[in-house]
Amino acid sequence: MNMNTKTVLNEFLPAILYCLSSVFCFLPCAASAQGQAKVKSEESLFLDLQKTGLGSMNELDEKKRFIETIKLEKQKIQAKMLVNVYENAFDYYRAGNYEDARDLANKILAIDPNFEDAGLLLEASTQLRGALRPGISEKLMLEDRFKSALSLYNEGRIVDAHKKMEEVVKLSPNNIKAKYWLTKIKDDLRDYYFQKGDQAYAQRDFKGALDQLYLAILIKPRDAGVVGYITKVEDELRQQTANEKLKAALEYYAQGKLRDAYEGLKRVLEVQPGDSKANKLLAEVKNEIEQGYIVRGKKFYGERKYNDAIGEWSAAKPYTVNLSYLEKLTARAREQMRLEAEDKRRRAEESAKRAREEEERRKKEEEERKKAEEEAKRKGTSVEGPIQTKGPTEENRMASQQHYLEGLKYFQNSNYDKARDEWTVAKQLDPGNSDADSGLKRIDQLQAGGQ
Repeated sequence: MNMNTKTVLNEFLPAILYCLSSVFCFLPCAASAQGQAKVKSEESLFLDLQKTGLGSMNELDEKKRFIETIKLEKQKIQAKMLVNVYENAFDYYRAGNYEDARDLANKILAIDPNFEDAGLLLEASTQLRGALRPGISEKLMLEDRFKSALSLYNEGRIVDAHKKMEEVVKLSPNNIKAKYWLTKIKDDLRDYYFQKGDQAYAQRDFKGALDQLYLAILIKPRDAGVVGYITKVEDELRQQTANEKLKAALEYYAQGKLRDAYEGLKRVLEVQPGDSKANKLLAEVKNEIEQGYIVRGKKFYGERKYNDAIGEWSAAKPYTVNLSYLEKLTARAREQMRLEAEDKRRRAEESAKRAREEEERRKKEEEERKKAEEEAKRKGTSVEGPIQTKGPTEENRMASQQHYLEGLKYFQNSNYDKARDEWTVAKQLDPGNSDADSGLKRIDQLQAGGQ
């Protein structure tokens, strides 16, 4: 996120939240009023805010993140607002104003259908609305719910009994009898979840056991026995998960899939960092992966493919315990590249120099021939036969032979293009170099498909 966006969030987020709070506080009134404007969507709100000073946000991702931030803050504000509305609705209910309590509960559920307390309040308000004697009707309703909860409890349906008794306490917070039984049922509910967790553990269903034990600890957060049991099951679940991942990693290793084995072992150690078997195997796998890269790099080095060799050795770095060795290999390859580049440049300069000297020699011979012809004409004689030119100098013959030998090396390595270049220079330096001439003919045969 760039500085422009950060500045926007810092400066305008409080204002945005205030606007959203105002919007949601207005919702109940807007639902009953006719002709009122609809609440704008987050996207529309974003565009309006952009017009009033947010500045330009050109990147789509930044705009999406900004809108997501608004959505999250809206959810927080909405939750807090709904709790406040529920408290108002409950005040209406306690005052016997069931109609208004029902209306507010309906509005809460229209915004959040999962608001269970609002659903309970709506049900009770609907049941009591229009009663001739609301106080007596409420007592009878609560007594029915209380008896229903006890009946469920006596039948051993602890979860249902707890839910029903909790409803009684929510609708009548000062009901001492209901609060007593709710506490008692909670104790039994804790034991119920604990037993369910213990049964799941006995069947080696560690995840199922933890689900039940977490429900038990929610009822009694400071129960040392449940906390200790959860710790034990979590340890065994981690070990089970680690063993499964280790088994998969070993299968990859047996198949020669070293990369997959490496990733699998890393996942094992994320679950169980102290697993000695996984740590030992990981070290072996890393060493094998590293050696594979090193061997391939050395092969490329022998083929004078230095960049490929450096690439292999660089890829080995995440797996090595001896980084200095890889750096030495890389440095040696770079140095060899430099030396060969210098040698190539030097030989190219020498070849160019010899070619220039040969050209100058030919020009000089041509000038001498012309002078001889002119001298013969001046004396009234003719030059019999062609002017004999001097053969290549000893220096050129030696240089020609050197280029022939260089070309022979390239030829033996099947690098025919470079061999041709060297032998061509050899022929230029010494036209009588039969070895270079034979080599060029051989290359022509090979490239033409001959033997």
